[in-house]
Amino acid sequence: MNHRSIPIATVVCALLGTASAALAQGAPGACVAPGSSLRLDHVPIAVEDLEALSQRLTDEFGFRVRSPERDENGLATASIPFGDGTRLELRTMKPAPAPGPDAPGTVEAQRYADLIADGGGGAYLAFSGPTPAGVLEIAGELEPELAAVSGGAGPRVVFPRGHPLHPVFFVTSDPGRATSADPAPHPNGARGLEAVWVMVEDPERLTRFLLAFGARDCGPSRHPEHLHGRAVGIRGGTVYVVDARLWMADPESAPVVSLTVRGGPGSVSDNIVLGNAGGLWIELRPSDAGSDPTNPAGPADPEEDG
Repeated sequence: MNHRSIPIATVVCALLGTASAALAQGAPGACVAPGSSLRLDHVPIAVEDLEALSQRLTDEFGFRVRSPERDENGLATASIPFGDGTRLELRTMKPAPAPGPDAPGTVEAQRYADLIADGGGGAYLAFSGPTPAGVLEIAGELEPELAAVSGGAGPRVVFPRGHPLHPVFFVTSDPGRATSADPAPHPNGARGLEAVWVMVEDPERLTRFLLAFGARDCGPSRHPEHLHGRAVGIRGGTVYVVDARLWMADPESAPVVSLTVRGGPGSVSDNIVLGNAGGLWIELRPSDAGSDPTNPAGPADPEEDG
């Protein structure tokens, strides 16, 4: 079993303090890059009790959670799709996968089993954008270990397990997905992923990699409780890259520690801490009536010069 050197609850407390301050002061300026070829796609979340968490998110927080589906490797996934094509995925693995060939599906199943044994949490951050060949072409010599794989979830481009950037992967953009899936409106007004905080061992490396896809470096961002990250804008959203070493986080721990979901103008601000999913924090942030849903604000202000 993997253990974090600092409990994720410490990070959550920092984020909760930030959320209160940010909501009290109004939404900060956006960090986005409309010309970037990348956008936020989905966040898979490792959970032990899929049924209980799905019920809680439905009854207490007003999300619509789709019935789970199980793949050939035993991973059960209940999705929370949004109208802009982004989504959350609640994923569980029971029982733990039996030892077998080092196939992508088996490695992924084992990764979820390990995360669940460690308390669960945000397992990966998925981007959509170019085709797999396009991702590999843009990456070029910058990240030669990137590889295209295929499976039941469709073609993806991934880093090998153990790589400092393993928590992120890439899927092919599907412009029609937002309408073809026709997700029912969420009672809480949730419309889509707006920002994600992700811990990696080499934040400078991830920032450089995202910049190769036309991302915007908005500089350091900090929270009142000393959670420091770097704001990187992509198309329609913000990635806050946090140095896992500053928090002495176990490299095998869940890397996504918080995310912001954009609501409608009538949504009620809410801060949700999923204690049964590694302490993952979700902020539901109402959007302004006249705001552009493709150009949302991130959850924290960049540091000012001086």
